[in-house]
Amino acid sequence: MEKVQRKSRGFWSNFEEYMCAIALVIMTVVTFINVLSRKIPSLNLAFTQEIVTTMFVWVCCLAAASAFKTDSHMGFSYFTDKLEGKAKLIHKLVRITICFLCYGIWIVYGSRMVMGQFRSNLVTPVMQMPGWLIGIAVPVSAVLSIIRIFQHEFKKGDELA
Repeated sequence: MEKVQRKSRGFWSNFEEYMCAIALVIMTVVTFINVLSRKIPSLNLAFTQEIVTTMFVWVCCLAAASAFKTDSHMGFSYFTDKLEGKAKLIHKLVRITICFLCYGIWIVYGSRMVMGQFRSNLVTPVMQMPGWLIGIAVPVSAVLSIIRIFQHEFKKGDELA
């Protein structure tokens, strides 16, 4: 049972990376097939463009959330690494607050966008795939980003300072 819990914890702690890896493999294969299909005049694979574009949106959103886990986002480390004591604590609190506000906006307006897409039955032109399947990446990414910020900034035994 403990082994299963450890594997499950490992999966969830790297969820974004696994999803990005799977999507990138699918994107690569689909794009390769699309390129090869251009040499066969009777084969129309226009739908592959929608698959790749949809997965690209998801990869970008999931990768943004993943970057918070390892503090891999671009920053002003030249300046912030020089901060010590109270200034470092204030910077950290301001940074966390701004990130939470930003992702809160993403959740609110992203959810509104998805509900609008759902209510209007918006579909993609070629595959007739529901548009909200693409749009929902925004609020999902925001929720995952907030979770990863919490995990990184408030590690077990780590103080805010």
